[in-house]
Amino acid sequence: MKSYLNLKEEVWDKNICSGCGACVAVCPVDNIYFKEDSPVKFVCDECACIIAPVEEIGYPVSAEFCKVTLYDVPCGACYDACPRTEKPLIPSIEKGIGKTLKKLKAKSKIEIKGSQNGGVVTAILANAFDEGLIDGALVMMEDKWTMEPESYLATSKEEVLKSSGSRYNWNVPILRALKEAVMVKKLKRIAVVGTPCVMNAVYQIMASDNDLLKPFKDAIRLKIGLFCFETYDYDKMMTILEENNINPWEVQKMDIEKGKLIIKLMNGNSIEFKLKDVEYAMREGCKVCGDFTGITSDISVGNVGTPEGYSTVLVRNEWGNGFIERAYNNGYIEVEEDVNMDAVKKLVELKKKRKNK
Repeated sequence: MKSYLNLKEEVWDKNICSGCGACVAVCPVDNIYFKEDSPVKFVCDECACIIAPVEEIGYPVSAEFCKVTLYDVPCGACYDACPRTEKPLIPSIEKGIGKTLKKLKAKSKIEIKGSQNGGVVTAILANAFDEGLIDGALVMMEDKWTMEPESYLATSKEEVLKSSGSRYNWNVPILRALKEAVMVKKLKRIAVVGTPCVMNAVYQIMASDNDLLKPFKDAIRLKIGLFCFETYDYDKMMTILEENNINPWEVQKMDIEKGKLIIKLMNGNSIEFKLKDVEYAMREGCKVCGDFTGITSDISVGNVGTPEGYSTVLVRNEWGNGFIERAYNNGYIEVEEDVNMDAVKKLVELKKKRKNK
């Protein structure tokens, strides 16, 4: 039986953890946590345990209370939930953008304050809440003043609308809130919004035959993947902004275009950085990811391939198409079949090329 030690050996110690939070969410004894949740860790030998500070790392740590290692009790939930172990269940990304039924240009038809790129994800979730198709949504909430992000469990249309405009450029363990959703609030119809690494973790959970993951796989109803080239450490990016005399509340959005990170400000100005110049702020785990569009999602959404104010929507299966059609028929979104897929494919290939270096 695998334990967190195998996960540590295959993923954490190799510094390829995506930081999605899946292992933290599914651990039944809360043995795994991020540095942000506790500034200390337990260092144990055969005689005693001592408390030590957690160094600056990009992966979780153990509280040294794993029931597999201590009591030989079958578990393996953390290992089986991770898509970056040596033998994951996720499909290969060699097929480029992956399977798609439809390629759409879309935007919200309902008023969404502060929305990013047309607000289509928020509109899809809002319709799903209104119809009772979902009873929860894992999204990211961003402090509009400091830009500091956190994983957020929305349980109503109003809460989803409140999270609108959050930027998923940050490395945030979105799935950390999955435990609260499933084990505490007992939600049964959950939508998950996240970057490709988050989608892969959800896919891994849903494809696993580990009985301890069954409550999570049964509760997840919709996977919305977001185009992502790389995510950034919040503190390091704040340093970059400070060095360029930019306050976080002045930032409107952050995009990656033509090999550059473009930070657009509220006053209409922009500042550009070559990606190599901000690479030190990128999460190490991003360097081993070759998936730009989120091929394991039901619906993929991004701002590449469509004009300002719209989103590119890749509908990947009939399940996802059902959510799109219902949102469209209920007047929540407008859609057209007019997407510049060459622009999307260019970034798909660029990210794959970086992974294969």
